Amino acid sequence: MSEWSLAALLDVWEKGLPRPVPEKALLLLSTAFPQQSPDGLAHWSIGQRNAQLLTLREKLFGTRLVGVATCPACGERLEMQFETSDIRTGGAAEPVASRRLEVGGYAVQYRLPTSADLLAIQGHEDPALARQVLLERYLLSAQYDGEEAPAAALPEAVVTAIAEAMERGDPLANIELALSCPACGHRWQALLDLPAYVWSELDAWARRILREVHHLASAYGWSERDILNMRPWRRQVYLEMIGP
Repeated sequence: MSEWSLAALLDVWEKGLPRPVPEKALLLLSTAFPQQSPDGLAHWSIGQRNAQLLTLREKLFGTRLVGVATCPACGERLEMQFETSDIRTGGAAEPVASRRLEVGGYAVQYRLPTSADLLAIQGHEDPALARQVLLERYLLSAQYDGEEAPAAALPEAVVTAIAEAMERGDPLANIELALSCPACGHRWQALLDLPAYVWSELDAWARRILREVHHLASAYGWSERDILNMRPWRRQVYLEMIGP
């Protein structure tokens, strides 16, 4: 956020380097929301998390996002530019503990996915096993003709209906970009991994700042703290005096 010091942001970046992406996202949010417990943040819905990451990203780097994509039909490389407002449509889900769905004769109670769920499947190399672990975590109860039905026994149509209900109930959990290839006209939906995107920006920023610190420290012998405490315009003037 704008009130963060350069040193504080660099500390967040350094702590997050060895961690998986879901933990990186939680680390950013814990710094932005120090009043929230780490466990509380981990149990926000994915849509809630993404909404706050968007707000955080706006304060750190502005509202415009840029990126590249490859057309799956012809291999053309596309450059993308869009605003945070373009992907904020629908908002974040309300913090409801459980939701109910009736489908195919099943009465199901479930909750929305959270960062804690994503962390629970870190290291799972079998997608089918990871999917089953997640289903067992989301599913609070399921009944068929008044009898309890375990997650493993649910028909695929019921599992699909639960997933679709989750997407409708938490629209910012899966951010999809509608893309069109100018070369061949192919249209497709591309998933935006928002935590990975924001972290990649922070990583690029941190490495640029450290290069600046290196150049100034090498030229003038100043400490990292002194350099980071300089106003950006003043630091830039000194860098221009050093030259390439």
